[in-house]
Amino acid sequence: MAVLDYNRYDIIGDVEPMPFIQLPVNTSDKYELWNDGFSRYDKYAKKYYGNPFYDFLIMYANPQYISEFDIKSETLIRIPFPLNKAKADYEAILSAYKKNNI
Repeated sequence: MAVLDYNRYDIIGDVEPMPFIQLPVNTSDKYELWNDGFSRYDKYAKKYYGNPFYDFLIMYANPQYISEFDIKSETLIRIPFPLNKAKADYEAILSAYKKNNI
């Protein structure tokens, strides 16, 4: 059973709107072809990270799509990998945002 083991909101602290985040491309990233009716970010997160609650990292790696419903079948989806690198990138971007904007 998946456990929510990472509070992505702790970085900013107070309740604030989430800023637009685009995770950088890394040579270690993985790619999957989207399959309408089957593919979902949480399924990819479970497959690559062992936990579906990291689906937000995949969303931030594919900012050209507002939601999963916007993705056409056979579209290449980037999965930031490995998880520790993706979380570190996410935290660094949010920390820089917090320093400069809050």
